[in-house]
Amino acid sequence: MIPLSFAQRRLWFLGQLGEGVAYNVPFAVRLRGALNREALRVALADVVARHEALRTVFPVADDEPYQRILEPGEASPELTVVELDESGLADALTGFTGHHFDLAVDLPIRAWLFGVGADEHVLLVVVHHIASDGWSMGPFLRDLGIAYQSRCADDRPVWEPLPVEYADYTLWQQELLGDADDPESLLAAQLKYWTGALEGIPGELALPVDRPRPSATSNRGEVHGFRVDPELHTALTELARSSGTTLFMVLQAGVAALLTRLGAGDDVPVGSVVAGRTDEALDDLVGFFVNTVVLRTDVSGNPTFNDLLARVRETDLAAYAHQEIPFERLVEAINPARSLARHPLFQVMLVLQNNSKAALEFPGLAVSPEIVRTGSSKFDLMFGFEETSAGIGGAIEYATDLFDRSTIAALATRLVRVLTQAVRDPDSRVGLIDVLDDDERRVLGVTWNSTDVDIPADRCLHELFEEQAHRTPDSIAVVHEGAEIGYGELNAAANQLAHHLVRRGVRPGDLVGVYLDRGPELVAALLAVLKAGAGYTMLDPKFPADRLTGVLTDAGVRTVVTRRGLANRLEGAPVDCVRTDLDGALIGRESAGDLEGLGHPDTVACVMFTSGSTGKPKGVATSHRGLVGTYLGQEYLHFGPDEVFLQCSPVSWDAFALEVFGPLLHGGTTVLQAGQNPEPSVMAALVAKHDVTALQMSASLFNFMLDEYPDVFKVVRQAMTGGEAASVAHVAKALREFPGIRVINGYGPAESMGFTTVHEVVEPDLDRHSIPIGKPIGNKRAYVLDRSLGLTPVGVVGELYVGGIGLAQGYVGRPGLTAERFVASPFGGGERLYRTGDLVRWTAQGVLEYIGRVDDQVKVRGFRVEPGEIEAALMRHDAVGQAAVLVREDRPGDQRLVAYVVGEVESGDLRDHLTGLLPEHMIPSAFVVLDALPLTPNGKLDKRALPAPDFAAAVTGRKPRTPQEEVLCGLYAEVLGLQEVGIDDSFFDLGGHSLLATRLISRVRTALGVELSIRAIFEAPTVAGLAERVGGAAKARPALRRRAR
Repeated sequence: MIPLSFAQRRLWFLGQLGEGVAYNVPFAVRLRGALNREALRVALADVVARHEALRTVFPVADDEPYQRILEPGEASPELTVVELDESGLADALTGFTGHHFDLAVDLPIRAWLFGVGADEHVLLVVVHHIASDGWSMGPFLRDLGIAYQSRCADDRPVWEPLPVEYADYTLWQQELLGDADDPESLLAAQLKYWTGALEGIPGELALPVDRPRPSATSNRGEVHGFRVDPELHTALTELARSSGTTLFMVLQAGVAALLTRLGAGDDVPVGSVVAGRTDEALDDLVGFFVNTVVLRTDVSGNPTFNDLLARVRETDLAAYAHQEIPFERLVEAINPARSLARHPLFQVMLVLQNNSKAALEFPGLAVSPEIVRTGSSKFDLMFGFEETSAGIGGAIEYATDLFDRSTIAALATRLVRVLTQAVRDPDSRVGLIDVLDDDERRVLGVTWNSTDVDIPADRCLHELFEEQAHRTPDSIAVVHEGAEIGYGELNAAANQLAHHLVRRGVRPGDLVGVYLDRGPELVAALLAVLKAGAGYTMLDPKFPADRLTGVLTDAGVRTVVTRRGLANRLEGAPVDCVRTDLDGALIGRESAGDLEGLGHPDTVACVMFTSGSTGKPKGVATSHRGLVGTYLGQEYLHFGPDEVFLQCSPVSWDAFALEVFGPLLHGGTTVLQAGQNPEPSVMAALVAKHDVTALQMSASLFNFMLDEYPDVFKVVRQAMTGGEAASVAHVAKALREFPGIRVINGYGPAESMGFTTVHEVVEPDLDRHSIPIGKPIGNKRAYVLDRSLGLTPVGVVGELYVGGIGLAQGYVGRPGLTAERFVASPFGGGERLYRTGDLVRWTAQGVLEYIGRVDDQVKVRGFRVEPGEIEAALMRHDAVGQAAVLVREDRPGDQRLVAYVVGEVESGDLRDHLTGLLPEHMIPSAFVVLDALPLTPNGKLDKRALPAPDFAAAVTGRKPRTPQEEVLCGLYAEVLGLQEVGIDDSFFDLGGHSLLATRLISRVRTALGVELSIRAIFEAPTVAGLAERVGGAAKARPALRRRAR
């Protein structure tokens, strides 16, 4: 039996995967004149008889395919005649081009003859790539012309005998390459070269796609044609001559430069083909000889175009010197991560057609080529070029799974623009080559950032609140646990505390800590600090003592507003504690009148501390102007006296300010939830009781509330979600089940005072793969920039830089970090921009889509987390030698922080260690102890090799002793996604976190009819411990229902 050639083996395998249609090679010609149909039919059979490759089938024996060459008499190709009019021709050509060949039994060639008019036909020949290549069309058409002429004269064609056949080539190729185990063989030598040349090659090139890559490619595709004019063609040829390269190399450098500028990165592998006919005996043979080579283009270091050309020349010449190794064998040796979704080793193909033009000559007929749209694409992108007398003809074949036609048309235009600039100034750097035209630049930089609105930017936040309080003194400002505080009463309380703070030495420009439980007193304290001319920083009562001390020290806080019980935790800190309970009598004797002349719009109003990559949290200082500009003059929410906001976000989160000041600056009401973290059951009850109209939630909490407390969405009119990627499914459910609700997806870092861009979700968004983060709000700006701080085109991923009125002044006491993250705007005007580290892209509709992060920072349940800070805290444990932290999503929608450590240590010890150093949201759900952290060949942490935590392994064997424990074990297992749970297992050691804890509480309420708090889970995390709490728990509160209004 004759084996398949290496190239044939790959096509055979792809055929088994159902991708064979993409590897059909069509050729169509229009024939005008009196055609002898029978002569054409016999002539086709003559050509098939001459070339064994066209009469070879590929059956399987002993699980291996082999070449079975049919005798000429049993290999008669089909020529099907179809009569139709011209209007149906294009669709017919495309349809028949997709003919499916059963390679085990079908000849790899099929032909159709379309009669489209009197003495006018179109001949379509489709050959499977396993039997042909581009070069083969030359001898095929020449032989077909000779045979047709002979048959028209009732003769047999006379040809020179072929020196070899394809089967001879197959055996010769295997002999030539030798055995990979033989170090002296050609195969071994070339494998050694290629494994080195392709080490670390990107598994997937980041292309400016319009849609996410499907799990398996459909191979559907289209073609977009374009042209390089003769002048540019001449200039490109001259650049190739002067640089000692070829036109192909210049085009390759241009494509690589373009893709790099469009976000593909510095390592751009492209595929190309070599003829593979390394012996002249193969020149007249029909068969599959071409080989594919990978041309890896290094665009790192922002080279000049000339330097890039030199790199391309060196790489390509080395590749051509090692072109004999079959691509299929190379894939086996490199063994990249396989996927049905993409081509291995490269996803972009580049071809310059420089073979002699294949032509068909039939006596008495006018023959002209006919364009055939195959409707398929083997690669994400294939750039095809052909030199002509009128310049260079170009075509981009593209996968319609990924790209829209408009995107590819823009890509072709940008390529011509890149090539034009390259020949004009080949010493210009790739990063400075402009891919935008003037209109695009104006839209991206100006039109989509025309957000100016009039606001009282010359006023301080507390002054605006005072005006509101004087207008509506009897309106309800704050609601908390049954108490209702009016605007006048709240303003008076804040004034008295402000006078007292000034008397205690607080001066304009100071920073005052506010360390209180959530309640009206907390809101009054914030306003009091601002009225005293100072700025506030929130101190979360849940923070560990070390973190509190660090925040006070870093921020230079000298005064803290607190109460007696909390103040005890600050013993030893060099601060003056104003205790609102112990000092209440003194405060009550102060004037209730407004203070005059303290504060300025540009002074610091608040400092929010966020996670820091160095292990230290960083304080973001924002001015009054930043706060006022975020909440006044905006349309992303309806702010007004009829709106009731629920304030449930942690006090250390930037959404806290929105939930407090958003309503208070507009005469609305803020309802304060007791406790430090959102508790869904409490939230649901407050929404129902107080007719809450506006609710801000992280995306995870939004999903949970919709799943567990859907009646909440019958009451609220505005639901805001942000902090992490929104779930399309949940947003769709909210809009479809509660049609009167507005769902607003917001984005914004603390450095831009929270919401910076917003998007009100509408029905068409529900068909997207992700919910956009929208457009910049009033007086804020958003720019998507590349590494050279140039604007990126629509659809191209870049880093988001934000500016405008909400921008923070910087990081307290961190001038170096401030200078690194707050940079001068490349667009002038003296403006600063904040470099977010978030990767986004503009859509054609002018809204932003969130893609991911530049660095390791992540969002977990709405909290910004720097894994580096957790790693630094882990390294403070004496038994930990190395540490790595990352977010895993081993179950869809369930993101968890996982810590990997090297050392002799138990996970419980690590959890206890971190609990004393970090807030709860930064405590990993799992700790995995390893002998060593896995590394990539270049010495970096191999995150893909880190094992998923085995939560089931942490389960103990002690079984439930009571029916109540049995129910709780079942609920633990259900919520945590485990088979079983023992009564001594800790909820958190098994992977639980705060949001899962709320889900557990909901399940307990339903199953056991009792009401537990989140605190109960934290204090008694085992089944046995929680069972004791259940025994003394209150009866479950009534279910949420809509009230008459």
